[in-house]
Amino acid sequence: MNTLEIKNVGPIKDINIELNRFNIFIGPQSSGKSTIAKIISFSHWLEKDILVHQDIEYIKSSNFLEENLIKFHRLNDYFKDDSYICYHGDVITFCIDGQNSFNVEKNDSFEEKKVGKIAYIPSERNLMTLQGIESLPLSRDNIRTFLFDWLSIHRKYGKDNSFDILDLGAKFYFDEDNRQDTILFEDGNKISLAVASSGLQSVVPLCIYFYDVVKWVYDHIEDISFKKKNLYLNLIYAPLLNKMREDGTITDDLLNNEQLKEQFTEAFSQATQDVRKLLWGVDDKTIPSTLEKIFRLEDNITKPHFSSVIIEEPEQNLFPETQEKLLYYFLSLMDKGRDKLVITTHSPYILYALNNCMLGWLVKDEIEDDNVEAIRFRNSWINPSDVSIWEIRAGHIVGLDEIKNKTIQDNDGLISSNYFDRIMKNITTDFAELLQYLPTHE
Repeated sequence: MNTLEIKNVGPIKDINIELNRFNIFIGPQSSGKSTIAKIISFSHWLEKDILVHQDIEYIKSSNFLEENLIKFHRLNDYFKDDSYICYHGDVITFCIDGQNSFNVEKNDSFEEKKVGKIAYIPSERNLMTLQGIESLPLSRDNIRTFLFDWLSIHRKYGKDNSFDILDLGAKFYFDEDNRQDTILFEDGNKISLAVASSGLQSVVPLCIYFYDVVKWVYDHIEDISFKKKNLYLNLIYAPLLNKMREDGTITDDLLNNEQLKEQFTEAFSQATQDVRKLLWGVDDKTIPSTLEKIFRLEDNITKPHFSSVIIEEPEQNLFPETQEKLLYYFLSLMDKGRDKLVITTHSPYILYALNNCMLGWLVKDEIEDDNVEAIRFRNSWINPSDVSIWEIRAGHIVGLDEIKNKTIQDNDGLISSNYFDRIMKNITTDFAELLQYLPTHE
C-alpha cells in the first residue's frame, strides 16, 4: 500500500494516509483537496520519470523540485521551512524536508516496475475551449500540459468518428475544414464548442481526455517520438552495444540496422565470455535469462501499463444527473485491477453515485440478471476495499468517530457520516425552525 505524509504545505497541517487504488477527497473550498491531489500527481509522475531514466541521479539538479512540483502545480508560497512530504510508492520513496531538501530512493524490485500513463485534469479545463488559446504565452504548468494534450487528442475525432458525450444527445468532432471544435446535436444542429454551454465546455474535454488516457492508449500503438526512441535505446542497449563494439563483436552497420533487437540478440550470443561477465556478471548458462531481462525492461518502460488520473472537481458546471452519469462513465472505462483514480469534489452527487457503485458490488450476487434497473450501471460497480474517501477538516484528514487519518467509510466500505450530510442537516434544521412561524391557511 502506498503511503503519503504531508505537513505544513499550504492549508494542509498534518496528514498521514494509506493511498488506495481509488481516492476521493472532499471538504470545503481552500481546505487542501487540490494540494493533496497535486502532490499525488507529482509522486506518480516522478515514479514514471525515474523508471524511464532508470536512474535517480538526474533529479539532484538544484531546480528539479521547483520546476516539477512547485511551479508546475502552481504551489508557489505553499512551502515553508517546516514543510514536509514523504511518499512511499510502488517504485520509489522520497521525502521533501523544507524547501530545499529532496531525497529519493529506489524501492525493492525497482527493475521489474512498469510505467503508467499519468494525467492531471485541472479545474480550469474550460479554458481549452477558448478560440486561440494555443497561441497565448503560457507558463509550464499543469494547465499548459493539459492544453497541449487536448490539442493533440481532439483531432482524433472527425465527422466520420465523432465522440458521443455521455448520453446527452450531443456528439463532438473536430471540423478540419473550419479548424473548429464542433458539437452536433440529435436534431442536426451544430455549434462551436467555444459558444456552447459552460456544462458542455467542461464535460467535453473531460470525457474525451479521460477516454484517451484510460482506454484509447491501450487499444492503439503509441507513436513514440524520435527523442524518446533514442532515450530508450541509450538506456537499454547502448552500454552493452558499446562494449560489444570495443570487443569487435558488433559493427556500426549492425547498430544502424532497423532490426536491432534480433541482430542484437545474435551479437550478444557471439560476445566473448569475458565481455558478458563484465557487463552482467553472467556466464553462458544464464545468457537467455539476461536477454529476457533486457527485453522485459524495454517493454516495461516504453509503453504505459496502467493509467493514473487525477481530476479536480469533475462536477464543474454540471447538472446533478450529469454528475451521476459522469462518475459511472469514469468507472465503466477503468480497469479496476490496474488503473488508479484521484478525485477532488464538492459534490454530494459524485459521492453518492460512487456509493451506489460500491453497494452494487456488495450485492451483485443477489441481483437477478433480468433486473434491468439494478444492472444499468453494472460496469461501474467497484469493490469498496479499493476505494478510500477522505474528508479534510482544518488541515487534517478526519474520519468516522473523529479519528484522524481514517476514511469516512463504515465496515462495509460504504459512505457514512460526512461533510455533505452535516450541511444538509443544517439546512433542513433551519427550514424546520422557520417553518413553525409560517401562518396556517384555513
